[in-house]
Amino acid sequence: MKTRRGVVLIVSLAGLAGCSTYRSRPLSPAAVERALTPPDLAALKVTAAQFKHPVIAPVTIDGAGGFTPDEIAIMAVIVSPELRALRDQRGVAEAQVVQAGILPNPQLAYGYDRPYGNADPTLVPAKSLGLSWDLSALLTHHALVESARRQAKSVDLSIAWQEWQAAQAARLRAFRLLSLNGRLPLARAVEAGLADTLSRTRQGVAEGLRTLPDLSLATKAWTDAEDARLELEQELTQTNAELALELGLAPGEKVPLKPAAAFPDFPASAAEAASLLGGLEDRRLDLVALREGYESQEATLRAAVWAQFPKIGLNVNQARDTTPVKTRGYAVTVDLPIFDRNQGQIALARATRQQLFDEYVARVADARSQVGLVLAQLAMVRRQLQAVEQSLPELERMNQAYESARLSHNGDFMAARDAAGALAARRLEHSQLQQQAIELAVALEIATGRPLLNRPAAGSAPSS
Repeated sequence: MKTRRGVVLIVSLAGLAGCSTYRSRPLSPAAVERALTPPDLAALKVTAAQFKHPVIAPVTIDGAGGFTPDEIAIMAVIVSPELRALRDQRGVAEAQVVQAGILPNPQLAYGYDRPYGNADPTLVPAKSLGLSWDLSALLTHHALVESARRQAKSVDLSIAWQEWQAAQAARLRAFRLLSLNGRLPLARAVEAGLADTLSRTRQGVAEGLRTLPDLSLATKAWTDAEDARLELEQELTQTNAELALELGLAPGEKVPLKPAAAFPDFPASAAEAASLLGGLEDRRLDLVALREGYESQEATLRAAVWAQFPKIGLNVNQARDTTPVKTRGYAVTVDLPIFDRNQGQIALARATRQQLFDEYVARVADARSQVGLVLAQLAMVRRQLQAVEQSLPELERMNQAYESARLSHNGDFMAARDAAGALAARRLEHSQLQQQAIELAVALEIATGRPLLNRPAAGSAPSS
């Protein structure tokens, strides 16, 4: 009886040691609302200043007069509900590492047989105590732990890549909002000028000084300008709503912005552009994550190969029969690999490894293609910007000349109005090309995995 009680006590203590407890967490509306409530600005400032990321640098958020695109980017990463859910994958991956490092438990067996229905007084109860363990787990333990660690690192890098993508998307929307806010007054000025021209043309037609084709052309020009202004206002509203959603604000709430101290720029030379492809596979977090996933699968394949060896079990025991005769011994059990040699798992691991290899090669090719495409588009936008910038001084001189002539009553009002409209339209085109250059520069940062690519000195923000 003492022996049985001791065995029961040992088994009970072993079972209770290190047990986790359950805590309920209901999915109530109140809990959801608390999770959706973004942190206040003070907490955001602290988190942004201490933010740790392979690519995104910590940012000191001022908040006075609005937020810069870089501040908007890191704020979006901190408050995004989607990214919070994505970061939970780290806990799953870490749990898998813990699980991979756990060896199987040894088995303790106890037997008790009490004789009955026998009048032999020399008979005693038979007892047996045995301890067994599966040694085959040691063969694959190291490879499985390595696989889980590599996979956890791959998951961490994948999350960092998604955070980088989200930050750049929010930053790009902030740049776009600044550009739209700069272009909208120009579009309104063009529309107002063409509306005035239409009014004067109608008056001229009534007085017989203008023809109906002149009125038709003026009407079409004003209609096109109105459509362009409405399209800008619609894009501005939509972009602001998208950015507000990323920051956890109400859809109609306006995001306060201020110009960045430095804007992204594109490479200054062809040699500098070509150098962006160097080390691309080591900078792009998604490619590094794929490599870690491939190494994880390599370890999984090694574990599958090791697992084809026969399972070996070791058992030591002590027993006493009813006579009573006491014995001590051991036993070894070995599987005979006649049917199952783990060939299915080995084939699956090899096929998965080949799939990951081909996926990595395809992703590298796509990344290089993206860099080349963005560089070609940047070169085209640069040429267009140069052409527009070269034409602006001449248009400004013509506008000043026509305006001076109009004020001195030596020039036609319509000619002065057309010159002012042409200058405003050219400035609008210049601002739009600058926005395209900014968006392509951000796309180049994403494609190369290199942050703050070739930014000019602070204070050199492009004009609207």
